[in-house]
Amino acid sequence: MLKMQKLLVISMVALLLISFSFAVAAQEINIGLIPMTLSNEYFIALINGAEQRAELYDVELTVQGPQTHADALAQLEQMENMISRGVDAIVIVPSSSEALAPALLKAEEAGIPVINLDTKFNQETLANAGVSPIPFIGTDNYVGALDAGKLALELLDGEGQVAILEGISGQQNTYDRKNGFIDGMENKLDVVATQTADWEVEKGYNAAQNIMQANPELDLIFGSNDGMAIGAYRAILEAGKEDEIFVIGYDAVPAALESVKEGELYATIAQFPAEMGKRGIDAAMQIINGEQIALKDSESTVTTPITQENVEAMMNYLDNYID
Repeated sequence: MLKMQKLLVISMVALLLISFSFAVAAQEINIGLIPMTLSNEYFIALINGAEQRAELYDVELTVQGPQTHADALAQLEQMENMISRGVDAIVIVPSSSEALAPALLKAEEAGIPVINLDTKFNQETLANAGVSPIPFIGTDNYVGALDAGKLALELLDGEGQVAILEGISGQQNTYDRKNGFIDGMENKLDVVATQTADWEVEKGYNAAQNIMQANPELDLIFGSNDGMAIGAYRAILEAGKEDEIFVIGYDAVPAALESVKEGELYATIAQFPAEMGKRGIDAAMQIINGEQIALKDSESTVTTPITQENVEAMMNYLDNYID
């Protein structure tokens, strides 16, 4: 009898919670989503994951984003536009902490919660601008890059020359991926060059050309994202060094997975941006529904190395989120 009463109480509570969620959703909730760029399949997967979750909640999702990774001005304008429209929450992958601080302060003053995905805001910079701490959902990029460094160490049998293509200067992701990769190598490989390529394919291509010319004995390039890695491989191919220089990427976007499958890139480190997108919408809905958000300062999603051994499984997974 007691078990039955407990079951009835639990069922009633669950029904009340579901009813409350949909009652709030029925008020035409609009959540704004601003990825770092709209021209990268990684962020397309994040958007599609968020859209699937928004559809489940029956809320509107407004997506805006720049065409390039480093366009903080465009993101600032898009945030201000969403604030003016009175969205109920903003979920953002920022390209800059300092440049976006004024809009974040406006959102806070307007009572619009912000959820930070993938690339962490610098909380000290925000605090200096008067912005309260912002919950973060993303990958532990240091751990992911640590795996990339271990792969490089194993691949080169503990000795050789490597170069690192870095992302946008000042971003935490950039530092974490560089430092994780270096630590994963255990100081046994010789880092002969590091060069910023802003997460972009063409910049990765140009940087790799320069690095190869200056370092004819180069053995491996770590592209801190797949775009830069793909650009680097193109430069290597044009130089006729595809049998001499290995490339490891980061993100596991479809183009990189295809390259791994074909034996071009040696590996990439998979993130799961669709899960970030889903959890970003979950967190926004928690706050909108008046719930306490149960997120730590750094709520991490997993990473995993992808080589030819497991690339098919990752490709099948991504088919759910990228056309």
